[in-house]
Amino acid sequence: MLTLLSQARFWTLKDEIGIKNTDFGAFRYHEKKDVTDSPYNESKRSYAEKRGMTWLLQNKRPNKLKDSIRELEELVAQHKVVFVQWRNNCLLQIILSSGMLINICVNIFTGDILKIVFDKYLIGKLLSEYVADGSLIMKTHLICSYNDNQITLIYFSKPAIKYNVPEKLTKLEPKLQVLELAGPSGRRLERKTVLRSRKMCSSCSCLVLIWWRCTRDEVYPWSPLVRDQDRANVHVYGINGTKAELLCYYRTEFDPVCVSFSQVQSNVIHSVEQKVSRKGEVTVESCTYEISKSRLQRTAVTSIPLQTQVCCHGFSPDEEKLLLGCIDGSLVLFDEGRGITHLVKAAFISTMVSWHPDGAVVVVANERSQFQCYDIALACIKNQLISEDVTPSNLLDLASYFKNQPTLVQMKWSKKPQVSHYSDNFVQTDGLLLLQFERGPLAVLRLVEGGGLRGDSHGSGLSPDVLVSQYLSVNQVDRAINLLLSLNWDSYGFICLTCLHRIANHLFRQPLTPEREGNN
Repeated sequence: MLTLLSQARFWTLKDEIGIKNTDFGAFRYHEKKDVTDSPYNESKRSYAEKRGMTWLLQNKRPNKLKDSIRELEELVAQHKVVFVQWRNNCLLQIILSSGMLINICVNIFTGDILKIVFDKYLIGKLLSEYVADGSLIMKTHLICSYNDNQITLIYFSKPAIKYNVPEKLTKLEPKLQVLELAGPSGRRLERKTVLRSRKMCSSCSCLVLIWWRCTRDEVYPWSPLVRDQDRANVHVYGINGTKAELLCYYRTEFDPVCVSFSQVQSNVIHSVEQKVSRKGEVTVESCTYEISKSRLQRTAVTSIPLQTQVCCHGFSPDEEKLLLGCIDGSLVLFDEGRGITHLVKAAFISTMVSWHPDGAVVVVANERSQFQCYDIALACIKNQLISEDVTPSNLLDLASYFKNQPTLVQMKWSKKPQVSHYSDNFVQTDGLLLLQFERGPLAVLRLVEGGGLRGDSHGSGLSPDVLVSQYLSVNQVDRAINLLLSLNWDSYGFICLTCLHRIANHLFRQPLTPEREGNN
């Protein structure tokens, strides 16, 4: 059976994370006072250090890593994390509700922290001491949102030249501007913000999408001056420097679960809307909107009937597939390219979804730190932490490492670098999955051979052709064929042909039997 090997790296010094000395699948940081003469402890330390991992934290200048990690733990415990993103494959950015910006440089080979840069520039300069979810940062802009109809727009007039190196905001010559948003006034709404950097027109350098949830029969206070744009719950603004212009708006027909810019087409917006009838029948509509001549027009809609309501969702990187997690524990995969819906039952009720950058594997998890991996045919892939014993399982459970179980609130895959932009001497073969727990700690799950480079002709990571080869290596031909059948030939013709050749060559090498001849 195909098994994905992984290793958990907890970014903490606290002993609330309990890891045995005989466990080589999980690590945390230690201090000199933690050193013991136990042969098991010494063997594990030797194992880690010979593989480039950090065991004892040093406090040498200029990084003072031990003090930085302690400060990181205190800040995450005291303030809510409102934004997390991988800026690239080795730089993680976090915005806290206090306005603190944290840049974390990560070792791409081990998942260790190399350096932490704390930026306090925004503290005391915002409208509120509490920044809401929906805040975000890009190369030229940073947006801080609140629960009212205002945002703080920060424009960097001197963007960072080196995108891989964290820069203090003061060096970017920031300019702050408070903007009034369209929408109902006097109401506290949980607004979501999405930023798109691609240039749409000569008058704006980027687009900002702001949306919030609403019901179809929502009642507004009577007012003779209520405009259509104030009733809409989806607004698109054009940003140029510190100026913003409302380009278009739209009121969704049903309650939106997610609204986001397309990562493939710059003028397209995707939304997932949920409709619940009086009889309890649930329907999810996957809608596509196009920004055309300052109008937001719905160009396509697909209805997906479900048995229960949606609790999590995620688009594949190519946006051809939509995975929906339901409150009854079922997973529904809608393939837009082929118009097919597939359903399986997970081992738990999923609360979050994260697609691998290669688009062939998706990870689902719940708040109790339980994980399952599926391919695009919704076949469950076994998992195992690195160990001397072979103990693969359909369920990867990290809850046993916590003395007091925290709530897992988010997980994000690190980005895959392009071959042309990669400057390290060795290829990053492993993928990093960030795990953010409520009030900490932060951790990464290092997936062995889950990394690689974009544009690598030799095949690396967890792309469909690599996954097919791994299935064939353990003689799981049926899974390899099902994965091939899940690919769209119009979009992935070369990969489909490669997979077909590998499957055919594998079958031709097998001894011919009546059963194999009849099946194939």
